[in-house]
Amino acid sequence: MQLENGPREKLLNEGAQNLSTEELIAILLRTGTKDKDVIALSREIFDRYDRSLYKLSKATINELKKIKGLGDVKIVTLVAALEISKRLVKEEYKEEFISLKSPEDVYRYCIDMQAFEQEVVRVLFVDSKLRLIGSKDISKGTINTSIAHPRDIFREALTKNAPGIIVAHNHPSGDPTPSMDDIEITKKLIEAGKIIGITVHDHVVIGSGYISIISKIKDR
Repeated sequence: MQLENGPREKLLNEGAQNLSTEELIAILLRTGTKDKDVIALSREIFDRYDRSLYKLSKATINELKKIKGLGDVKIVTLVAALEISKRLVKEEYKEEFISLKSPEDVYRYCIDMQAFEQEVVRVLFVDSKLRLIGSKDISKGTINTSIAHPRDIFREALTKNAPGIIVAHNHPSGDPTPSMDDIEITKKLIEAGKIIGITVHDHVVIGSGYISIISKIKDR
């Protein structure tokens, strides 16, 4: 399929929002192969990553090189476009939002954590109206576990004189389901916070989606 008669023309006439993901990928790739048109190649790539842009964004350059029809120019264009989209989401969030009133707000602010290859614990320091004072990544673990002692978390909060905190950490697998350890650590943080007068508003696990651990605790 020639782009002039396909997704490129459709974008010009109807707008980017009316194109399928495969069509948008096709515009980036520009051409297919002698055996496969660009739409079919785009569909193959998208299907390979379970039709998930999140999973596609985690693909390495070496993985993409294994797909027939993807040369360096196509790979560089695709990877660059996905990286720009991540940065755009982060930038839009910082411009638009001042407070972190819901787990979704936390997820959007911490969207960059989706790309981390190891588990990272991030503490968000908030005022009494849940407006962000600052944030800090305080620990990095292996691909399966992270280590964050309550004293490290609250030390930073005390330094910033923050009346409240929100904890976030990522699961590199993409599955945001909290482990029993995640839940127990959250309970300990809540109790420790009560003693020193710092409210733990939430603990959000970041993956391809997000889960609020405190919401799960309340539902039990």
